Amino acid sequence: MSALPADVETAIRETLQESGVDLSRVLIERHGQDVVVKGAVNTAAEKALAEAAAARLSRRARIFCEIEVALIYEAAEDVVYEAGIESFPASDPPCWASR
Repeated sequence: MSALPADVETAIRETLQESGVDLSRVLIERHGQDVVVKGAVNTAAEKALAEAAAARLSRRARIFCEIEVALIYEAAEDVVYEAGIESFPASDPPCWASR
C-alpha cells in the first residue's frame, strides 16, 4: 500500500459530517498507513453512522473506528485548590470566621 493521500482525514471528516455525526468530541489520527477515528458521540445511532462511514472509506486507507457512546460530556479533571484564611482581604472575612 502506498502512502496515504493527504486528504484522507478531510474525506473522513466530511463523510462523518454528511452522515450527521456530531464531531465536537471526535478525533481523527493518522499513524503511518492507519487512520484511527476515536472519541465519543451522543447516541448509538451516531456510532453506527460513524462506523458505516469509516467502512465506506476503508478502500482508501486502513481505518479503525474507536468511537464510543457517552451521553454526558466528560471534561478533563479540574483541580481546585482550597483557599486559606490568609487569602481573604481583611475587609471581607470569610463567613466561617468567628467575630
